[in-house]
Amino acid sequence: MQKKIILTLLSGFCLFNLYAQDLGYTLSDDSLVNHYASIKRAYYATRTELVPKIDGKLDDECWQTVGTWDGDFIQQQPHQAQAPSQQTEIKILYDDKYLYFAIIAYDNEPEKMSPILGPRDDAMVGDIAGIALDTYNDKQTAFEFNLTSAGQKVDLMHMGEYGWDFNWNAVWDGKTSIGDSAWYAEMRVPFTQIRFANKEEHIWGMHIWRYIYRLSEETQWKLIPIDAPAMVYIFGELRGIKDIPYKRNFEVLPYASAKYIPESTDDRNFGFGVDGKIGVTSNFTLDYTFNPDFGQVEADPSELNLTSYETFYDEKRPFFLEGNSILEYNSGSDMLFYSRRIGHAPSFVPYVDEDAGESILKPDNTTIINALKLTGKNKKGLSVGFVNSVTAREEAEITTADDAIKEAIEPFTNYTIGRVKQDLNEGSTVIGGIFTSTIRNIKDENLEFLPGNSQVGGIDFEHNWKNRKYFVAAKSFASQINGSEESIDLLQRNSRHYFQREDADHLEYDPYRTSLSGWGGDISGGKRSGKLLVSGELEWRSPGVDLNDVGYMRQADYISEDFDIQYRVNKPKGILLDYSVKLSQGHQWSYGGENIWDDMDVYLKMRFKNYWRFNFLVDRIFNQIDTRELRGGPSLRKDGKNTVKIALQTNAQKDLLLGVNSNFSRSDDDITKEDSYSFIVNWRVSNRFSLSNESVFSSEKDNSQYLRYRTINSKREYVVGLLNRQTFYTTLRAEFFITPEISLQYYGSPYVSTGEYLQDGYRKVADSKSKDLAKRYDFLEVNNGLLVDENNNVYHDFDDYNFDFDFREFRSNFVARWEYKTGSTLYFVWTNNRSEYIDQYNSSVFESLKGIRKVKSENAFMIKLSYWFSL
Repeated sequence: MQKKIILTLLSGFCLFNLYAQDLGYTLSDDSLVNHYASIKRAYYATRTELVPKIDGKLDDECWQTVGTWDGDFIQQQPHQAQAPSQQTEIKILYDDKYLYFAIIAYDNEPEKMSPILGPRDDAMVGDIAGIALDTYNDKQTAFEFNLTSAGQKVDLMHMGEYGWDFNWNAVWDGKTSIGDSAWYAEMRVPFTQIRFANKEEHIWGMHIWRYIYRLSEETQWKLIPIDAPAMVYIFGELRGIKDIPYKRNFEVLPYASAKYIPESTDDRNFGFGVDGKIGVTSNFTLDYTFNPDFGQVEADPSELNLTSYETFYDEKRPFFLEGNSILEYNSGSDMLFYSRRIGHAPSFVPYVDEDAGESILKPDNTTIINALKLTGKNKKGLSVGFVNSVTAREEAEITTADDAIKEAIEPFTNYTIGRVKQDLNEGSTVIGGIFTSTIRNIKDENLEFLPGNSQVGGIDFEHNWKNRKYFVAAKSFASQINGSEESIDLLQRNSRHYFQREDADHLEYDPYRTSLSGWGGDISGGKRSGKLLVSGELEWRSPGVDLNDVGYMRQADYISEDFDIQYRVNKPKGILLDYSVKLSQGHQWSYGGENIWDDMDVYLKMRFKNYWRFNFLVDRIFNQIDTRELRGGPSLRKDGKNTVKIALQTNAQKDLLLGVNSNFSRSDDDITKEDSYSFIVNWRVSNRFSLSNESVFSSEKDNSQYLRYRTINSKREYVVGLLNRQTFYTTLRAEFFITPEISLQYYGSPYVSTGEYLQDGYRKVADSKSKDLAKRYDFLEVNNGLLVDENNNVYHDFDDYNFDFDFREFRSNFVARWEYKTGSTLYFVWTNNRSEYIDQYNSSVFESLKGIRKVKSENAFMIKLSYWFSL
């Protein structure tokens, strides 16, 4: 029945207004905005035989005599469709190999210009100007090249409706200079760094913009309204580029690295590898890497996770970030391709008896032997993304007093991801599909707990009409996992599924299965431009669906519905620059009809004319049944919860930014609660040196924190406790830029979390779904180091271990970076980590913080040199 409802809704959405289109822009309630947004601007590039020297001075003969300067920019914010406070001019030239861009950013208050140096791809620091090119002319994607007035590069890809991929890094040259009445930007972009159809004459979409930092003012060559539903389809045009000879691009980036880890017995201290790109055609590129090294990436943040859900960490490795947008297929918080699965930590951890003098040496991550990535889009609007990666079989070496043995901890594995998307109706309609595969070559008996292979396939659809004012989208995917009885048994019983739940009649646990399959998807639609925005979504996951071999899925077995309505005003009014109010409602239930939760919230956002920001949220969760808290036991009722969040931030354009966020939640049981506070300080000490810090403190009480289960009189009993927990962490970043190419960066983050289970708060679950707290639990007591019930049945022996904890960790790295040649980099990296877990309570989280310095540190030093060249 549920499948029929979902498929009926999907069919109806797909057929509704499939080809309806409007040509003029009429989405704003301001006629002047509609006028400027409807103007079709075009610029004609000029071929040049005179080659400029890229130094940012614009004194070359070609800038004086070849081509035409163009201007007439219009303000987008803060005063949309009004004349800009400062004028801007641009010129575009080209030859057989390069595009040349020149920008003059005039300023009648030159002493107030903001030439601030920051990291590459940080578009929020200082004055900036740039150009975006829709070289496919598909009205969806574009390559953007920007320079800050201090000379730092910011390049990115536009991906659909306000989606940006800042991880795309092209190899190009750009310089700036500052004069007495303007700052100047000069860029040289090889045609090999952008993708386009191989034809005689080109017409590309084009967007040119400038941001004046001190005024928070953005001006544009062709106005894109601030509340437009998307950007690229409103671009102007770049014409005049003809007869570009096709040259197959072949880039090579070999590297060598040396690592030193004090007190380490690992002799793998030197590394060699190669990355690169091959231009398969003018619009398809093959990226490759062999034996990659990612030692320069920032460490993951610390977290002590007491939930049943897997912690999600962002991808930070350059190969898997750059140009990966075509491979994205996300549904809610789930991802069919989560690249961190490739090269993850080994799955098996051998037992080591440290008391007997045993020690273990094992790699932190699985070795990536190679990876290939093909991406691009042809002139008919077909986008293709393909990744294949092979990871090595890994072994751990266990050393005893007399011997050393090796044990397999990860099998040889192949990962494959394929993605296609086809544009229709001038990009307003997109259909697509994805396929992923994981194949493990399992030859060791101790690794039979891993599935042998898995496949996931999905399709997706999106249609926009009325100038993209309205949209409807749908996705559906299915998974199939095969393996030994042991592996599928573990898969059924893990936190994503919990097929063994005793009160879930709709779940069928079978320990003899050798495969598991399921499906999921979502349907969404709404209005996404104008003052009033409305959207709704229906999302589902069947009990057997699983994406986690090469994707990320939080949990299966649910159907959820969400509805949002937002009122947004982007015009200054009174003391406000802009503001919005959003009402949200959500409902989730399991495939068995269990009501998992209901949620309602109101979210207010305001930006004032002094550029301060204020956010206020009120949230109510009720009718909550947690199917995961008891780790495979019956679903557990959670009492309703009210949450209030308040955030205030000062002007981000000032040298000193201050921010404070507070979060207060209270449960209907009058016991469970949480208070958290975060403080943000960003201090720009100079145009080259900046410091930033975010500190978070939280204090919480949880009346139903799961502890363990125990079989008593042939019945499985579940124990929960009243947890009193305090957590504090702070993140410090320091960045010093000598030039745009030479920088020193430091990241340090201490984290502490300490918790105590109150003696009178231990209980066993009685009637797990009762609304009466007294009937939901039966109290347990601590007697002579044992946790017992009224019949003296033992539920836990505290001599085995204590539930209380004191976790402290410190992670840091220091990176010195020098891009000594365009695309070629020298790194020096120092990482310092400390970590300790003690099963005892520390009443002061700050005393625990002081104790980090006594924890033994693990240091690593690395030098890495890469050299880019093109054939």
